[in-house]
Amino acid sequence: MFAKHAQFYRNLWNPKTQYFQPRNSQGVFSNAFQPLLLTYMDAGGKFTKDYVEGSALQWRWAVPFDAQGLIGLFKSREYFVKELNDFFALSSPARAAWNPGPYYWHGNEPDLYSAYLFNAADRPDLTQKWARWVLDNKYGTESDGLDGNDDAGTLSAWYVLSALGIYPTAGSDIYQLGAPLFQKAEVKLGDRVLKIVADNYAVDHVYATKIWLNDKPLDRTWLRHAEIAEGGTLRFEMGLRPPTR
Repeated sequence: MFAKHAQFYRNLWNPKTQYFQPRNSQGVFSNAFQPLLLTYMDAGGKFTKDYVEGSALQWRWAVPFDAQGLIGLFKSREYFVKELNDFFALSSPARAAWNPGPYYWHGNEPDLYSAYLFNAADRPDLTQKWARWVLDNKYGTESDGLDGNDDAGTLSAWYVLSALGIYPTAGSDIYQLGAPLFQKAEVKLGDRVLKIVADNYAVDHVYATKIWLNDKPLDRTWLRHAEIAEGGTLRFEMGLRPPTR
């Protein structure tokens, strides 16, 4: 029942605007639509009353449990990648800004999975690029070291997991693969250990050119929990540029 209900997000997709929008009981989409308007800047709630703490653009990507389904709503995979890449590229690198703007906002939950959506669109290089951009720009040791409220440790958890090069997908047993921030890390899993190693490590080597799990090459950008539950070694070969496609 819940799996069926989880697909109802599609009912709010407007193929003409390529956004999620409110619609009435007759199925008519609202004409009052400004996708770049942040809820906090819409004092009367005229344009954003059906969105919570974010712009329509920020909520456009909030389907972490069904990335392929979300991509399928866009008019093409290439258009999806372009729009998602622009979402990051147009975002300010400033940390903890009082007005985060309508583009990628790391300080609130709707956007937190969006960097990993590139994997589902066969562009892992962009997942790696933008996840590292977030690690580099949206965290620090000063008083504004987090980009927003660390609700239940969410932003801290995002940092730890993304720095390891893995990130969980909601409602599943799947981890998306990014690229590790450190040369070596060990994760204790009970009495077992998962070792994460970055070969050819350098600060500016943000791309994973090859990945191995327990010395076997991976030809995909994700892992199931069972594959690492017993420990082992996850090895990344890092590079200055992504592998040739």
